[in-house]
Amino acid sequence: MKNHKGFTLIELLIAIAVVAITAAVAFPHIMGWMPNYRLKSAAKDLYSAMQKAKITALKYNSNIIIVFTTGTYAPAGKIGGYFIFIDNSPANGSFDTGETIISQVSMPANVSLYYSSFAANTTGFNSRGMPLNNRWGNVQMMNNNSRYYKITLSSAGSFT
Repeated sequence: MKNHKGFTLIELLIAIAVVAITAAVAFPHIMGWMPNYRLKSAAKDLYSAMQKAKITALKYNSNIIIVFTTGTYAPAGKIGGYFIFIDNSPANGSFDTGETIISQVSMPANVSLYYSSFAANTTGFNSRGMPLNNRWGNVQMMNNNSRYYKITLSSAGSFT
């Protein structure tokens, strides 16, 4: 008798069936997590972009402006976004030809940037890393599960 190593066809079919049943049970739960994952990811991205804007203001000794575009939540859409630029030619608080865009972001699917308490939906940092023209406040994002994240910029230039 020879010693044969490996799987039989029946063993292989049973293993595939077990994996398929497990995947079928888990799939709806995973799909339920996706909207919350997208919202959390968008909030982390904005938080990081604001930190980068502050560091860039210090690095280049310039004003960095963040402009938010808000909108009413729509279940199937990408509502809102933001862009960040170096305000240096001239330093007037608005985007002019020749100014460098650091970042331009649209919200992911089913996530809306629906509220901004900043004056004219604009904030930024001066060359000392402080909120530009005392524009501190918060922005809020929401998903289709009615969950939201709020990012707040304090008068001291810190985030929460």
